[in-house]
Amino acid sequence: MVALTRQIRRSQYRILGLVGHGQFGRVYCAIHRTTGELVAIKDLHKDRFPTHKFLRELRFLISLEHPSIVTCHALEHSTSGRQLVLDYCEGGTLRSLLESDTSLTVQEVLGFALDVLAALECAHRQGIVHCDIKPENILMELTPGGWVARVSDLGIARLSQEVTDADMGHTGSPAYMAPERFYNQHPPAADLYAVGIILYELLLGQRPFSGTPMELMVAHLNRHPVVPTQVPESLSRVLRKALQKLLPRRYTLARDMRADLMTVYETYQTQGLLTQPACPKLLPEIDLAPDLPFVPLPHPTAVMGLVPLFKEHLVVTCSEQRVWFYHWAQTGMAPPQVSQGFTLPAPVRAFLPTPQGGVIVTTESLHLLSMTHGLGCIAQGTYSDQVALAPNGRWFATATKTTSDWVKVSVRQLAMPPGQGVKISAPKTATLPNQPGDRLVTLMAVDNRHGALVVRRGSRTLFQGVTRRGTYLGTFSASVPIYNLVSTSHPYRYLALEENCPNALLIVDLMPFRILRYRVNIAPRWLFETAVGYGLLSQEGEFVLINDEGRVMNRMTGLPRPTAIAQRTPTQYLWSVNEGDRSRLYTVNLGDLAPDILF
Repeated sequence: MVALTRQIRRSQYRILGLVGHGQFGRVYCAIHRTTGELVAIKDLHKDRFPTHKFLRELRFLISLEHPSIVTCHALEHSTSGRQLVLDYCEGGTLRSLLESDTSLTVQEVLGFALDVLAALECAHRQGIVHCDIKPENILMELTPGGWVARVSDLGIARLSQEVTDADMGHTGSPAYMAPERFYNQHPPAADLYAVGIILYELLLGQRPFSGTPMELMVAHLNRHPVVPTQVPESLSRVLRKALQKLLPRRYTLARDMRADLMTVYETYQTQGLLTQPACPKLLPEIDLAPDLPFVPLPHPTAVMGLVPLFKEHLVVTCSEQRVWFYHWAQTGMAPPQVSQGFTLPAPVRAFLPTPQGGVIVTTESLHLLSMTHGLGCIAQGTYSDQVALAPNGRWFATATKTTSDWVKVSVRQLAMPPGQGVKISAPKTATLPNQPGDRLVTLMAVDNRHGALVVRRGSRTLFQGVTRRGTYLGTFSASVPIYNLVSTSHPYRYLALEENCPNALLIVDLMPFRILRYRVNIAPRWLFETAVGYGLLSQEGEFVLINDEGRVMNRMTGLPRPTAIAQRTPTQYLWSVNEGDRSRLYTVNLGDLAPDILF
């Protein structure tokens, strides 16, 4: 990886990270240094493919242009081999969707199959057979509220097949291999058989055959798949024909299978059934939330954050311009002791915590809370649209929209030498490009050296990088409208919500860039990380616990509806609830939210 990174850095692309690896080599996410365009860099070992065959296949790859095909744009060379520059699809693979508890609609399932068939129709016309169609080779491109399926590894799979056939026999994925593939035959109909297996899996949640590679080979050669009666006859006919053992009885042209599937799509559309679930997921039962312990607060207030101290927490709360600090033991339910209250010159907007304290953000100023220096103003008259604070507390940044063309991001270093008070450097300013109608979503410190301004432009979301020295790094974008980003303990990973898609959780990775969308059966309002996954809570008090793979681990209803959530320990949270002129701090243990999981 070091050699590849060094070589690519000399080129016009900068590596953002490793996103996968397979039988052909590693795949990296990279960004064009000038345009900010995201690409995939596929590393092919130079001793894997003979040069004359590789160059022949590259000619086919570059000639393949279709919206449902991952396009090859260029070839790069390094000391470790060759690198293909390809389209980048940030939404993961079809496999990640299949293995999650996301419920896909009939429209989406048929749409994915139609996308793949359109890609194969284009490839087959040029004499290119994929030879390894499977969910791992179908990449998902995010669209607002949905996905587009794109086929990857076209051409490279065939080239690898030729090399392997000459050496040791067939390769591929036995679960998706047509009968003739086991005899080293690779007609276009073999790709269509694989599409039939994938469609079966999307509709029924399982493949028609399972077992060891040998058991799969026997099944593909001898057993006819059973299509359950729950599959409508029109769709069942397509599946049965696609999965025929004998080539003359199977689809031989992608356009024929696509035409039949389009007829099924139109029938569902006429009947108004496209939006129904294609394969309902079995989810855990909904539990009723237990009574949760709470302590009252003497003021109608909302929790802004927690600062860990020795054997206790400092609870920071606010209401309008008033801020209170409470000392609360790290364990137990003794009522927190109010330390002091302050009135600030403007309404409080946020509290940004650090290991040493935090920064209180008002509409007009910033105030540093330090365990050694107390509370004091560090920026007056900022009127900032967004504020970010480094995780180590050593710099802070503000973003202000100055004109319709520019956003000013000012970064200031923050130091507290022992016995010398607080020192704040002069601002270093980066001017970021802006367009009329752009909306600032948030400014965040992604690590101790870099920040990112998140901007909404229509249905797209832009991530504009800036260093702690005030240097603009460039911009890359996501094709969905993102808001409510919540940081996690995983480096560069955020939880987020998607506008106009109320039942979705987004897991956003910045390095390398990736967005996974998982659907849940609630409309999340609050997102927070737990020791075993991610907690989602709706305005109605509905709770879902979901893991990294999109599996729902627990569901609950009847929980309090907080105004704010703060983590007290790895398995315990504070929920601030306002009830008229009273406020309560609920202590919520993860064991209460997931009683079937041991901690």
